[in-house]
Amino acid sequence: MRLVPLLGAALLAAGCATPRPPGPPPLTPGPSIVPNFDVPSMRARMVFLAEQEWELFGRGVVERDAGGTARIEFAGPSTHEVQPAMLSRVLMYWYAVTRAPIVGRQGELEPWSAAFISWLARSAGLTPEEFPSTVFHWDYIERFLAAGDGTRFVARDPRAYAPRVGDLVCISRSDAVTDFGSLRRGPYHCDLVVGTNAQELEVVGGNVGDIVARARFGVDERGLLVPRDDRPWVAVIEQRSPR
Repeated sequence: MRLVPLLGAALLAAGCATPRPPGPPPLTPGPSIVPNFDVPSMRARMVFLAEQEWELFGRGVVERDAGGTARIEFAGPSTHEVQPAMLSRVLMYWYAVTRAPIVGRQGELEPWSAAFISWLARSAGLTPEEFPSTVFHWDYIERFLAAGDGTRFVARDPRAYAPRVGDLVCISRSDAVTDFGSLRRGPYHCDLVVGTNAQELEVVGGNVGDIVARARFGVDERGLLVPRDDRPWVAVIEQRSPR
């Protein structure tokens, strides 16, 4: 009657005595990987985060052929917003700023470019009072049109203000808005400026070809944006504080 319990105890003891297989070797970063935790300003943090997301989405760059048709060129494997790893990023941007459903009535993802910009602002440490949490570009464009002297952001006319790193450059997606003077509620797209030189500026934006992508746009000798052939530049959101 006692053989079964004794046998079970013996097997349990033997199992406990069985040596465990060796675990994986400890992970250590390579010599070229140097973490950078010293990103002092809000402006620099937004740029750092935008560059990070661009890297995660495969370093896609908008290129245009001779006819003006845009395409995304990838440094490595191509990505898309519905791929599992990429979708998790998009959901993070969206639900960081709103509780609204991200899937529309047609079963497709809602446009998330404004959520991406808002996520950059939140993650860099800006408060909702400094930069609205929104999935509509117009919400912050409208606020910054009425900005006072003490505010961090202000809307500028792209025909008179040269964008700097950390600013936002915006186009209209409506035929009703063609310049800074005709700004009104409607669809827009804005990108964050991450680099400038004498001939062009580089921007990173969300929901560009369904990814976080990089693009280049020409500037004139004064640093002003050269007009686009497809959609007009209608606003630059200047980030005035260096903090």
